Amino acid sequence: MKRLLRVIAAGLAGGGAWIVGMMIFFGPAQIILADPELQSAKFKAVMEQIEPLPRMAGNMWIIITGLLLIGVIYSMVFSFIGPRFSGTNFQKGIKFGLTSWALMVPWFEFYLPWNVMHEPVLLVLLEVVCWAGVLLLVGISISWTSGLLAPRAQTKS
Repeated sequence: MKRLLRVIAAGLAGGGAWIVGMMIFFGPAQIILADPELQSAKFKAVMEQIEPLPRMAGNMWIIITGLLLIGVIYSMVFSFIGPRFSGTNFQKGIKFGLTSWALMVPWFEFYLPWNVMHEPVLLVLLEVVCWAGVLLLVGISISWTSGLLAPRAQTKS
């Protein structure tokens, strides 16, 4: 039960880091990513004109709740593979963040933004970099919180 609570707490920290990371990395990038002169017409139409609009357009709680749940899922994965990473909690977090990035971002950016939405390559590359920042922050947050809440080894007195 304690392990489950640790996973959930680390996951909520990771989900919170995901939300903050989106603001830190994608927020400033919106100046470029949302520039109508740079963005594909298809992407702009889907995000702004074609009904139904994205679910989050009418209810930001959807994305907040979703990212917190995804954080818990990432934490469950970390509970299985994190102990296999060597180093400090920070180093394990970096490794987990890079692993998460490698398993999600190349496929996602290739398939949806570049392939389906016809985003220009330079915008896709900017998103790839932003995702690296977000997922490194998520990995570090999950690893640090998990390590902070882990049972301490008993020392003999």
